[in-house]
Amino acid sequence: MLLLERLFSLSEHHTSVRTEILAGLTTFVTIAYIIVVGPTMLHQMGIPYNMAFVGVIALVLIGCSATAFIANLPFALAPGLGLLTYANYVVVQQLHYSWQATLGVVVLTGGLFFLLAVLGLRRMVINAIPMSVGYAIAAGIGFFIGFIALRNLNIVVSNSHSLITLGPINRWSVLLFLVGFVLIGALDQRRVPGAILIGMLIISLVAWFSGLQPITSIVAIPHIPEHLWGSLEFKPWFHWSAMPVVFTFLLVALFDSTGTIIGLSKMLPQDNPRQLDRQVQRALLAESLVTGISGLVGATTASPFIESSSGIKAGGRTGLTALTVAGLFLLLIFFSPLAKAIPPQATSAALFYVACIMTQPIAHIK
Repeated sequence: MLLLERLFSLSEHHTSVRTEILAGLTTFVTIAYIIVVGPTMLHQMGIPYNMAFVGVIALVLIGCSATAFIANLPFALAPGLGLLTYANYVVVQQLHYSWQATLGVVVLTGGLFFLLAVLGLRRMVINAIPMSVGYAIAAGIGFFIGFIALRNLNIVVSNSHSLITLGPINRWSVLLFLVGFVLIGALDQRRVPGAILIGMLIISLVAWFSGLQPITSIVAIPHIPEHLWGSLEFKPWFHWSAMPVVFTFLLVALFDSTGTIIGLSKMLPQDNPRQLDRQVQRALLAESLVTGISGLVGATTASPFIESSSGIKAGGRTGLTALTVAGLFLLLIFFSPLAKAIPPQATSAALFYVACIMTQPIAHIK
């Protein structure tokens, strides 16, 4: 207890070990869905599932530990859904880059991101771009994620005349998706912690017991993949034709992470604004560092999750909350078969709900 007090200054932040751990548990439950959605999307890119599963957990461990020890803030980091979706469905599936090259651009833009933070240029870049553009980027990514959720279930299909056509909807899978979406929304409206995760698990149980989705096992010894350094490809990105992809990764990461960290910091007690501002600056630096590491562990760009607000509302004030999230994610490393068995109806319902939340900034566009 004395060690934790010394590391995280619990009494100074008017909190306790018990409160911080409970706050960490709350945050964990609200973001645990990424352990299902993240590896699934990375696997669609061509990355072996076990490697993707371990990569997501490794990134959460590194990200949460960085915010805990560098900034002492209760912010959880994980692969951001916006750039994860963009990497999968645009960079790999439409532009036909390999997953090795995609992880290469994650590392490359992560390095540029870190350089901007170290040189103090990050805020200058943000301030130089109109806020309406930033809101439009966030909302556009939300619409794109929603579109992908509908494509995954063939609710939206293409034909010879249009890329966007209504597919067959008189199917049990579509009904299950809609029930899952409404269930998640209802739970979240009632402020139930872990609404997305609970909704996904309920729909998964229905799919498993109805035979719609098979499940063979729940736990397994994790397969730790070899390091990816030798697999990454950087050469494809040193061409003018690739600049839009590089720019998109950098710009989305800048707006997404900066806005989220500043927004979360405003939810914390403002007893010592100067100290909190220093912590936020360290959090921005820590997040920039983790972004540069993302591709090296087999995952896409790290991002602070807005769901960290649930832990703050539960009393989380220090990095011990983030460290608790890291520890709980580490326990999930034995449950890769269970995560792999989650049906697409459940993951699409979660994605579509997250997409609806992400489109909210459209209301602020002038």
